[in-house]
Amino acid sequence: MSDQHLGAGRHVWAVLELLDRQLVDETGRLVGKVDDVEFELPDDPDGLPRVTALLAGLGALANHIGGDAGAALAAAERRLAARRDQHPSRVDIEAVRDIASAIELGTDGLDLDTNRGERWVRDVIIDKIPGARHAAE
Repeated sequence: MSDQHLGAGRHVWAVLELLDRQLVDETGRLVGKVDDVEFELPDDPDGLPRVTALLAGLGALANHIGGDAGAALAAAERRLAARRDQHPSRVDIEAVRDIASAIELGTDGLDLDTNRGERWVRDVIIDKIPGARHAAE
């Protein structure tokens, strides 16, 4: 993976270069997919919006789908969230190391909020299965 951090002035076409790209952590593990992008609008009317975060997971996807299906996804996301007011899983743009066919991150995926669905399944479902806490024989 590239050791250089993305430059503050790099221009990207968000729809082409960010949306639907796989997120890969520093160990090469897939940790999600970009479902939406968070922007900060400049104070200068001639300035360009700045990407501040990549959004992933059901909460971000629910905003795009809308209707009953979107509401169902949003409800599932709230169940997975630690707090009821939790926003979509967010990866700060500062964690991005490279944008290529996948988006490479300079952090461990286990520390990311995109991993909360997996943690919920482990804690609420898998851990309740008899013998689930024991190592494989």
